[in-house]
Amino acid sequence: MGEASGATDGSAERLGVGTGGGGGGNEKKWLRKLTSATVNTAVLRDLISRTPMLWYLGERTGTIFRPCARREPVEALHAVRAVAIGPFHRADRGLPFPDDAKLPFMRYLQDQCGLDVDGYVEALCLERDRLRCEFADDGSDGPAVEILDDEAKLLEMLLLDSCFILVVSLMLSKAGTGGDADSVTRAASISKDYFILHMAVAQHADDIKLDMLVLENQVPFGAIKLLAASCPGLKLRNSVEELVLGCFDDICPKRARRGADSAAAGEFHHVLHLFHWSRVSKDKYFVLSTPRKLLKIKKESERLFPCSMELRRSAVWFREASSSCGDLDMWFWRHPASPVAVMTVPCFHVHEYSAAVLHNLLAFEKHFYWAHGACVTAHVARMEGLIRCPQDAAMLRKRGVLASTRRTDTELVALFRELGEETVGARLPDDYGEMLDAVAGHRGRLVSAWCGGFVLHFFPSPWVAVSLAVAAALIFVPSMLQTVYTMFGYFKSN
Repeated sequence: MGEASGATDGSAERLGVGTGGGGGGNEKKWLRKLTSATVNTAVLRDLISRTPMLWYLGERTGTIFRPCARREPVEALHAVRAVAIGPFHRADRGLPFPDDAKLPFMRYLQDQCGLDVDGYVEALCLERDRLRCEFADDGSDGPAVEILDDEAKLLEMLLLDSCFILVVSLMLSKAGTGGDADSVTRAASISKDYFILHMAVAQHADDIKLDMLVLENQVPFGAIKLLAASCPGLKLRNSVEELVLGCFDDICPKRARRGADSAAAGEFHHVLHLFHWSRVSKDKYFVLSTPRKLLKIKKESERLFPCSMELRRSAVWFREASSSCGDLDMWFWRHPASPVAVMTVPCFHVHEYSAAVLHNLLAFEKHFYWAHGACVTAHVARMEGLIRCPQDAAMLRKRGVLASTRRTDTELVALFRELGEETVGARLPDDYGEMLDAVAGHRGRLVSAWCGGFVLHFFPSPWVAVSLAVAAALIFVPSMLQTVYTMFGYFKSN
């Protein structure tokens, strides 16, 4: 008992706990260390780094940043064309809308919507730390660091850029305004200043919308919502989210969700995050762990989808999906008793801007898949597998699941191959692995291979099947009518 007591006393001394009445503040140092938030954060960070199942918590916190390690051809897809939003393109020259050109947009909100600039800046000051955390630190970008570290420059940037985005959304969005705001719009439409702004925006509308979808060309969406709340004369039919989304109704991929559902989605970090949310399928393509199906795949080549012609030889028929489900989802259906499988794919429209939009969506998912899923990454990986040669692209065009008026079949193959390079090494959701496993299981059936080969050999074109059906009808129908007429005459004579 004496030894135990001595050990206890020694432990108390090592912890710094005074056994006497003295010691003052020193006797509480151990307690302050145990309850320190800094120590707790450091310990948790160390646990995250040593726990593979918590890999998704180790990502960077800033949601607006300049993607690093980009290849030169890809870097051009992240360049801005009309306006610099946020700190990372502030040093770009020759843009149609520099900072000085944004001042009339702020003035418009003051005159037409009653913007309280002082109140808005005060609200920004209260939220400054939270808004600042949305920007990732990039020590290699001197002008951006200077803006982010200077409170006055940061607030000025947020003020001008938020005013620009809100006014442009009012001009370009199909959601529009309602109620009393209609009269405000009519009054503003006859003013010279509004006419100048509207024509300037209309001239560069396409470039502005694409610039608003560049990952590093963003400001926190919370600043835009604060701005709308600081305009008592602004009456919107719908939410600010729906107003901004209305600018991109003519941008592919098409919507899968409406802005009215945004309340349940929580807070959006920026416009690209909002655009991404509106285009991806609900409750699908989340990445919670390393997909079980993909763990079994050893070679990178085995992760690729079979091409369209290979699937056709395995009796997989392609069908165009409804446009209401968005452009970034597909389904694979098969029945154990049927040799035929069906792959339902939405029609994917490829435009000149498609590469830039998809690259920025892929860059967003690459860093934030743990929170926002990997729908675009999975779809691009599947499309890269389906389109490996011009014959694949031509066949998918005929089936109505691929459309492009500006690109040839060879150019489409090159586009998806380049996009597919951005998905190498990316974490893919379980949905991708499960569909890949289902396709492999179907292709492994001999009856499916026989059925697909039979159809391709004897019915290589839909017109062959139609011609045979017409020929059969021309032979069978007259014979059937002759038989019925003969039987009718026999019964009549009896």
